[in-house]
Amino acid sequence: MKYSYGSGTWKFEEGKPTVTNFARILFDLHPKLLDQDDAFLCALVAPLLDESAKFDDDEMAKLPLRLQYFEGKREQNQEIRQAIIEALYQLCATKFGRESLRSKGIYPALRELDKSQQAVDRNEQEKQDDKPKMQAIGVLGGEEEHTLHALIGILIRYESEMDIDPNLDTIRSLS
Repeated sequence: MKYSYGSGTWKFEEGKPTVTNFARILFDLHPKLLDQDDAFLCALVAPLLDESAKFDDDEMAKLPLRLQYFEGKREQNQEIRQAIIEALYQLCATKFGRESLRSKGIYPALRELDKSQQAVDRNEQEKQDDKPKMQAIGVLGGEEEHTLHALIGILIRYESEMDIDPNLDTIRSLS
């Protein structure tokens, strides 16, 4: 399925629009998506949060107001979480997106998601000590965990640490 946008054309993977494709294709709209209102970012990140997450005062203050002192449970559907993580990853394609996610404290939220996975993995492993060693399914699947770790890596490092020109607007053109 092809669509026209600006001077180019793009198509959705497998012919269906997704949050990930939306973020990837419309990267020049990242400033509008990640505006001061934070509505889009809050809607995207809230399903990854859990009321048991532990943030220090500085981390809490950086989060958008609607995500501070979150009182809810993390989304249990692995496909939904994967789509959200991939969308956040796509927002990192632009310098504006990376800087916005860093300044709005998204890394600690992702760190807590990763910690929850590690805790589930440990509990599953303890339950399976007498059984043949098998990979625990846990909170995250393999692909989701890989994308999450790549996303965290982007957010905790700056362009100069990744050998990327700090003035480069988008990393899409890199091979």
